[in-house]
Amino acid sequence: MAHQWTRSDEDRVLIAYIRAVILAEPLQLAILEKYGVRLAGLRALRVLRDLGTVPISRFAEEIEIPRSTATGVVDRLVERGVIERVYDAADRRIINIRVTPRGLAALEDRALVDESVVGNRIRALAPEEQRLLADLLERVVGDDTTTPVREPEPAQAGR
Repeated sequence: MAHQWTRSDEDRVLIAYIRAVILAEPLQLAILEKYGVRLAGLRALRVLRDLGTVPISRFAEEIEIPRSTATGVVDRLVERGVIERVYDAADRRIINIRVTPRGLAALEDRALVDESVVGNRIRALAPEEQRLLADLLERVVGDDTTTPVREPEPAQAGR
């Protein structure tokens, strides 16, 4: 018989998620200190890395923010040296953006992960547990539209 999803299961998942975020906070601070990039900046870097070299308007569309806001995000990330503006090869009036080697390093800095508490805890898991954790996290944060998402239940009065 399949397990019936209950409110206590959902609460347990949400509490575990919050605890995991708190556990990862020192890693986020180390990335901020080393690269000058906050969590939102890392998300922007990941999206831009996946897009490749694109106009700011395409980047803004992908992260679902107004172009004017994206310009500010790009300015800050350029200032930190993690992305750069480049002229379009076919039309020099068009300015594209792309991730720099420093930006890629911020996304893939194994040393910071290896030195972190969360990295140590993940390495302490058995290989099959690490694979399961990776699979579950990828499903939660991934862009896989084939995975059905449960709609949240309406808030109960008195909660």
